[in-house]
Amino acid sequence: MPHPPADTERAVERHVQAAFEDAPAVIGVHRGPDHRFVYVNREFRKTIGGRDVTGLTFAQAFPELEEQGYVAHFDQVYRSGEPFVARGRRGDTPRTTGGPPEERYWNTTFQATRDETGAIEGVTAFSFEVTEHVLMRREAEAAGKRYGDLVHALNVVVWRVDPTGWTPEWVRGDVSQLLGIPTEQALNPERWWAGIHPDDRATVTAARRSASKPGDQYRIEYRHGSEAAGWRWIAESAQIVVEPGADGPRVVGLMHDVTERVAHQKEGERLQAQLLHVQKLESLGVLAGGIAHDFNNLLTAILGNASLAEMQLDPAHPALRSVQAMVAAARRASDLTTQLLAFSGRGHFRVQPVDVNGQIRELIVLLEASVSKKVSLRVETKATLPMVEADLSQLNQVLMNLVINAAEAIGDEAGTVMVRTGVQALEARDLSVGSFPETVPGTFVFIEVSDTGQGMDDRSLARIFDPFFTTKVSGRGLGLAAVQGIIRGHKGLIRVYSEVGRGTTFKVFLPAGGEAMPEIEPVHTPTLLQQGTVLVVDDEPAVRDFARAALEFGGYRVIEAGDGREGVEAFRALAGEIDIVLLDLTMPRMSGEEALTEMRKIRAATPIVLTSGYNEVEATRRLVGRGSVEFIQKPYPVKELLALFGRLGGQGGGQRGGSAP
Repeated sequence: MPHPPADTERAVERHVQAAFEDAPAVIGVHRGPDHRFVYVNREFRKTIGGRDVTGLTFAQAFPELEEQGYVAHFDQVYRSGEPFVARGRRGDTPRTTGGPPEERYWNTTFQATRDETGAIEGVTAFSFEVTEHVLMRREAEAAGKRYGDLVHALNVVVWRVDPTGWTPEWVRGDVSQLLGIPTEQALNPERWWAGIHPDDRATVTAARRSASKPGDQYRIEYRHGSEAAGWRWIAESAQIVVEPGADGPRVVGLMHDVTERVAHQKEGERLQAQLLHVQKLESLGVLAGGIAHDFNNLLTAILGNASLAEMQLDPAHPALRSVQAMVAAARRASDLTTQLLAFSGRGHFRVQPVDVNGQIRELIVLLEASVSKKVSLRVETKATLPMVEADLSQLNQVLMNLVINAAEAIGDEAGTVMVRTGVQALEARDLSVGSFPETVPGTFVFIEVSDTGQGMDDRSLARIFDPFFTTKVSGRGLGLAAVQGIIRGHKGLIRVYSEVGRGTTFKVFLPAGGEAMPEIEPVHTPTLLQQGTVLVVDDEPAVRDFARAALEFGGYRVIEAGDGREGVEAFRALAGEIDIVLLDLTMPRMSGEEALTEMRKIRAATPIVLTSGYNEVEATRRLVGRGSVEFIQKPYPVKELLALFGRLGGQGGGQRGGSAP
């Protein structure tokens, strides 16, 4: 082939050089085995800050790059003539502002150049900067590592599945720890599915099917594991996404262990339900106490006037039987209010030291005649048992209720009711949320009543202390609700353990030891026509009318006041004339306790009798026995009222005079 004319060759060379000059790549042309620069384009000069490297060898121009193997690449191409590509090689360049070289990365192609004879005369290097790509890839790798570390630290599993068959395509995280699946089987869909609790599989399937198009998402919690290894609660959340280059939508999701949170939540729900139950019973208790208080005020007038009429009628009078029937009916109504007060925990307790073992032995003899002959009553008492402070009649009510309930739970079958006693220390952690907020840690005497009956399910057990709730054919009134109120009033505790088919156990705890309340002396028929002036302070007109009639029948002069403030004013005005005060505890404007304090400031020696529709146990414990202070429970019959006043008068209450303290 003829050689092209010289002018044509020069024209081609100019075009090539022009193309090199304007190219976005960094181009350097080298000659000879030492790779001297004979040409660099505009981009090259710009990259090295305008330095003139023409005539310098590559090693002279860039000594820092010789250590990175660039000269070896030139040598390799110069010797072999085969092109070579160095991808992402670091090639730091000096900074124009000083300081260390700028870290930069290049993809460089080394291409041999030949002369007219075909001999290799040099090497041309074409470089494209990929610094940004390299740094992005490095950051992506670092982010991937951080992501992996985070996944493991959070103990979560992240996954992507093909929704057509719910086949896992990749999984990140410790599946062996979270799901109990060996890591090598993490992509096996059957292993995932086999670990889901059978009762939760339908819910899981429905949730996964609810996401059908890109953007759809779901969240579900279910149990995963096995009977042998135990069940974990797993929270699974996922969303359908479309990834670039994918052949269809994918489901990307996350799983994490929420077993502890679910356990806390269930415990919180249990405690909340228990607290609501307690609040309900407390509200009912307040209501019952209020009803009993008002009812007792009415009964005071009814029973009092009926008993007053009974005392004034001749034994042969035809109305006497009717009046006695009224008195009996009023007393039964009073018994009902006693149950209401017991349920509310505000009953009237005549507290005294009680030998629990001795009381049980006496009561069992009576109860044996009240239960079925097929039921065996057994008693196991601890030999040495501390005394407890208790109201004997209320304690008997508790024991009789529990033993009779236990016998009835056995039914017509043969069985055993066991009554045991003992001593047990209770700490603060034993007194969990419940219906006994005033119970404090300490030593307790316990009475345990267990039966071999059918037991109760959780639903019945949760309502066992509800008023009028019963598992029998017909209800028996307040029942265990009253028992609970009595125990609460004694600052004790009651626990119930029951299982269907295995019987029920009630365990009552009463504080051991302590000081006993003063005993109230027996009521005797009074000698009528006492002397003295009585101030009756009560906000109920019917009660004041009865008290006036009863006391005037007994020979007293009566002054009335409608509330505590009026009572104090009357006492101040007539302090030298008043011999005894009958003072209601619960009144508007000024309570009985406040009125008592003011009266004591005026004249401390005057006997005061406190009365109430319910007994404020703590108030009376503070007040009874402090000076001449007594208490009488509404409703009270005439004989009891006059007997108490006669005793106080005999102690000097009827002697007028004296001075203020």
